[in-house]
Amino acid sequence: MIQKFRILTLIMIHVLILLHVFYWGDSIVGSIDFQEFFHSFIKLGIINAGVLLVIIAFLFTLIFGRFFCGWACHFGAVQELSWFILNKLNIKPKTIDSKLVTILPLIILLNLYIIPNVFFALNHPWNITLKMNEPSIWAFLPGFIIGTLTFFVDGFLIIYFLGRKGFCRFICPWGAFLKIPNSLALFKVRKTGECTNCHNCTQACPIGIDVNYEINKFNKVANTNCTSCMLCVSGCPSNALSYSYQSPLKEDVKLSYYLPTTSKINSLLSKNSYFKSIRKQDWIYLILILLFANAIDGMYGIGHFLAYGIGIIGSFLIINNPQSLKITKYITNILIIGIFFWHALIKINISIGTQYYNTDTPNIFQQTIRLYAEKMGEY
Repeated sequence: MIQKFRILTLIMIHVLILLHVFYWGDSIVGSIDFQEFFHSFIKLGIINAGVLLVIIAFLFTLIFGRFFCGWACHFGAVQELSWFILNKLNIKPKTIDSKLVTILPLIILLNLYIIPNVFFALNHPWNITLKMNEPSIWAFLPGFIIGTLTFFVDGFLIIYFLGRKGFCRFICPWGAFLKIPNSLALFKVRKTGECTNCHNCTQACPIGIDVNYEINKFNKVANTNCTSCMLCVSGCPSNALSYSYQSPLKEDVKLSYYLPTTSKINSLLSKNSYFKSIRKQDWIYLILILLFANAIDGMYGIGHFLAYGIGIIGSFLIINNPQSLKITKYITNILIIGIFFWHALIKINISIGTQYYNTDTPNIFQQTIRLYAEKMGEY
């Protein structure tokens, strides 16, 4: 029953989004996006609908855990639907276990949203103002082509390569932002009965947590990726789990609960064949992902999330190339690296050209734009 209610909630969220975009518009309420907290509030001091959403989600997470991610995130719903479709097609990708689940979203959050906006705020006037109808709904939304590609790559294709909720685990900076309040949440999935070690809870978890290990080791799900979806609770045949409150004064909290210890990893891989570890190659993946994503980020209107989705898939195709023939593997790898390298060269040249164009000394670029018979842009 609880899962039917959760699915209904996710459907209603999408209905509200469509009504906001196509019926109500942004005359009263503008863009409702997590990015607003960083691009509007941290950067400029503007309080709008997106900022209020983040504050509410943060406070709600302190009490109920990452309820927003499991019950209200439209992109999380798309990934669950993608997993459902793949299973119906008898395609069951293994869920990837990696340290990048913690590292990569944090890098994206700090590098793209926190650090640049904090630096801007420190060097420009910052005043708190209330602007509920700014920015417009489409301010951070890509066009139809890029938007469709984003949903296909980050909502479907990344599930095929990384397993359940690959985007949420490896890319989503908002998930990284909510990890701290989630670790302090009053309500958690807790072991309240006798566990039979059937591992149904682990198999049901849409975020790839070894629930069986955590409840038997810590008597609760301590993993900060938990989205309080309660699939593990409703799927437990022995009713050993419940989503329940515990006083913070009685809560047992240790740093080891949140670290990827060897016992956790061994348990995950030995008893659950639907997981695969890439921990030995984590740093190779991280370097490739950062290089690839930054090579195409901003090109053709590609946004951060799509760039990192393509970067991750490109990295997996190189390291885990499924081709049986060596010559085919080499050709595929060279082609993938060549495409990203070419775009990196273009971005470097644009950067150098822009710096040269903006120098105080008049140059041939500026003269060309000024003298050319037809109006043209600097690029």
